Amino acid sequence: MIKRAAVKKGNKMWLGRRHSDCFHSMAASGVKPGGKPKEVQGFVTDENRFVDRAEAYVIAVACGQIKDRPGTTKILVSEDLY
Repeated sequence: MIKRAAVKKGNKMWLGRRHSDCFHSMAASGVKPGGKPKEVQGFVTDENRFVDRAEAYVIAVACGQIKDRPGTTKILVSEDLY
């Protein structure tokens, strides 16, 4: 099950309800988006595992959190969950 949006940069990760919340937390901690290493947007599961948007989509459909959207890009966005 998908629990929270997440942004990972190097070995650090920020969590939030939406990815914009994660970027705000990054900025508040003095980390600027961009540069190296590049940040990765994804989600955290109920097992505290970071997954990218594509894997999160598969998990959310399998758990019944969202309905499959045939004919669309199979990535999860935080707005899909709320």
